[in-house]
Amino acid sequence: MDSMFEDDISILTQEALGPDEDWLDSPNTDLSGEMCSASHFALITAYDDIKNRLTGLERENSTLKRRLKMYEVKYPLIGEFGEEHIFSLYEAKENSLLKSEKASLQQQLNQFQHELQKSKEREEQLEEMIQAYEKLCVEKADLETELGEMRALVETHLSRIRSLEQQLRQRDGGGAFPGL
Repeated sequence: MDSMFEDDISILTQEALGPDEDWLDSPNTDLSGEMCSASHFALITAYDDIKNRLTGLERENSTLKRRLKMYEVKYPLIGEFGEEHIFSLYEAKENSLLKSEKASLQQQLNQFQHELQKSKEREEQLEEMIQAYEKLCVEKADLETELGEMRALVETHLSRIRSLEQQLRQRDGGGAFPGL
């Protein structure tokens, strides 16, 4: 879309004036000339910025108009019934979709809650099994310690029995207890 402000910046530049023409309000002092050129540059920059913004807005506007035409072709109800009827139809469809979506989500939520409850029960069972296993490990360690103590005691008793048996053999001459 063509801009309605297609004027050139040249109206703001001194070059647009003829070679023998001067600015009407140009002061005579050098200092004010520098100030005028600075404000003149600021004016040109602002004009260029406004012109660029306007061009961008016109492009955006034309894009929005194209989209609107596409939607009018895609959804012919918009042109036939007017805005209020469109929104009521749209809201009715949207409400039915929302209700079905809500029901579906509620069903999924219930399913997840059920699975969560099962998971919690399994977690509790697993926790109980872990505690029982730890208790068995402690009992096993205690039994192994007791078994080690009993073996040591048995070895001590066997060595005493052997020493006593040896003493008896030596005292009796070695033949009194052949079975031992």
